[in-house]
Formats: sequence, structure tokens, C-alpha cells
Amino acid sequence: MASKRKNLSFAEKNELIEKFQNSNLSKAAFAKANSIPRTTFNNILAAKLCSSNAQICDQERKRQRLSPYENVDKALLSWIKYARPQNAPISWNVLKEKSLEFANELGESSFVANNGWLQRFNSRHNLSFKKLCGEAADFDSSSLKEWKDVVLRDILERYESAKVFNVDECGLFYRILPDRTLCFKGEKCVGGKKSKERLTVLLAANMDGSEKIIPLVIGKFLKPRCMKNCKSLPLFYDANSKAWMTVDIWEKTLRRWDLNFSKQKRKVALIADNCTAHCTVDGLKSIELVFLPPNSTCVLQPLDQGIIQNFKATYRMLLLQDMISAIDRKEQLQVSVPKCNLLYRPKLEYGV
Repeated sequence: MASKRKNLSFAEKNELIEKFQNSNLSKAAFAKANSIPRTTFNNILAAKLCSSNAQICDQERKRQRLSPYENVDKALLSWIKYARPQNAPISWNVLKEKSLEFANELGESSFVANNGWLQRFNSRHNLSFKKLCGEAADFDSSSLKEWKDVVLRDILERYESAKVFNVDECGLFYRILPDRTLCFKGEKCVGGKKSKERLTVLLAANMDGSEKIIPLVIGKFLKPRCMKNCKSLPLFYDANSKAWMTVDIWEKTLRRWDLNFSKQKRKVALIADNCTAHCTVDGLKSIELVFLPPNSTCVLQPLDQGIIQNFKATYRMLLLQDMISAIDRKEQLQVSVPKCNLLYRPKLEYGV
């Protein structure tokens, strides 16, 4: 069995050259002692890789390839460095269009901005595509430290961790099923459109994870047909035309929570983001409402640090289990608001 081929970096090659120059061995003996094929070692010596060149090049690079269109390469790299501080989104298509624009200005008529050239361009300059986080760019990091040192510290001094709650909404496309399927070769594969029906779920949990408030679900219709014979739900349900949080629903929810905490003779702190629907509610007796700084959800919102993601993943797992059961019974899976796993599955948790 042939031995696995190994690529040496510039630093490793230079180390071998220096080691060979300080030894009294022949090329063949040195290559054998270091478990390197003789022809490979001869090629390393013939390339005359000196340490000065290795310092200029990236030490981890296996080999260095220059672009045949160096002017376009340099111009595009300079433009990216100019655009990134402005937080401008640079997509694959934007990169293509800008490179073609530079090629036209520089007279490179044979230049083609294909995927291969762009991939090599990204590799040469250590570039990678990442998903944008819209709120982080507008967030002032100095206000983060101030909020933690002043506001949060004051809350933790006055409340136990079990009495500090965080609340946040999330959208749930509760009827979306897998859009890929396994099929035999030559078999026709068809399917329907993705369902865009959405619910909004308001989640709340305390700091030590010991308590989760019963979720609020917001739909489009206050009394949909599927709820005609449904006498009660294991959670709170409300509705508006856009199936989203409104000031009225927010105020009604907080007053219900406040009444419940008052009955338990508990005083709690409720941390929420400052979206337009999250207004200040007067007259709360057991809830102290605390707002996060503007545009800080991606950094400070606890429920956004994996808890909502875990909630959605668990819901999707339960939905797929129902789909498998329907397939085994040769039935069509019907997912409606009252039959939604979210409403009737006691296993469904949204925190750890």
C-alpha cells in the first residue's frame, strides 16, 4: 500500500535545508534519515527556499500561487478594505460585479469573474463569507459595559436569580415540513409549496432556569375554524392581523403576569428588549420592567443565546415524529393551531 503523501510548508522546508547544511550526510542519506523521498528532497534544494522568502510568505501556506490578473486582484482587495468599515454587505454577486468593473477599467479584456477565480481570490487573502448580524453593527459597546456594571448589577443586588426573568418573542413557522426527499433514480419528485403560516410565541424564563412562564401564542385569527370545538388550551392565545406582538397584547400579558405574581406574593424583575411594542406599563405591583439598551439583543438578550433555538429545534423534532406516525398510518399529516405540538406536547421545553 502506497504511503500517504505529505505537503510540507515553507517553514518545514527551510528547517530541512538548514538541518542538511549543518550535517555531513549525503543527499540520499539525509533524505532516508528523515523519511523523505530522495526526489522530493532534491526538488526542495533546487527551489532554493531561503528563510528570508519564507518570512515574506505565510508560514502555513503549502505553496504560493499568484493571480494572472494581479492588477484586478489588488484593486478588488483595496475596495473590500474600503467597504468593510462601512459595514456594507459584500455578497458573492457583488464581488463578481466589482471585479468585472475593475477588469474593464484596467483593460483586462480576457478576465472572467467565474467561481473558480473568486474562490482562489478568497483563499489568497484569507476571506470568508459570514452571515450578517443586523443589530450588532449599530450597537455601542460602551453602553454594554455600562448596562452590565450599573443596571444589571443593581438588579442582581436587589433580586435573587430565581426572581429575574427575561422575555422575548420568536416567529414559528409551525407547518413547515422538509423540502428534500429520498427517492429512487428515475423517480419523479414533486411536492407542494412551503407553508408560510406563522405564529408568534412569547417566551419567558427566570435566570437560574427553575421556572418558565406559560407561553403566549399569537395568531392571525382570534377564533379560527380549527378551534371551533376546542374548549381550552394549555397556554395563552391572542391574535391580530399580522400575528405579531402589539402594545395592547403586551400590556394585557404583563398585567396578567403581574396579577399572578401578586397572588404568589412575589416581586420580580422582567428584562425585555426595547422594541416598539414593548411599552412601559403603569400600575404594575409585582413586576419591575427593565429594558435592554437599543440594538443590543444579539449581545445581551439571554433567550437569544440558544434558548429560542433549542425551543424551535425541539418543536421541529416533535413535528417530524408526528409526520412519521402519519406515514405509518397511511394518513396525511394535518398541522393546525390547536393540533400544533406547541400546544399539546408537555415534553416541549425551551430552556436548559
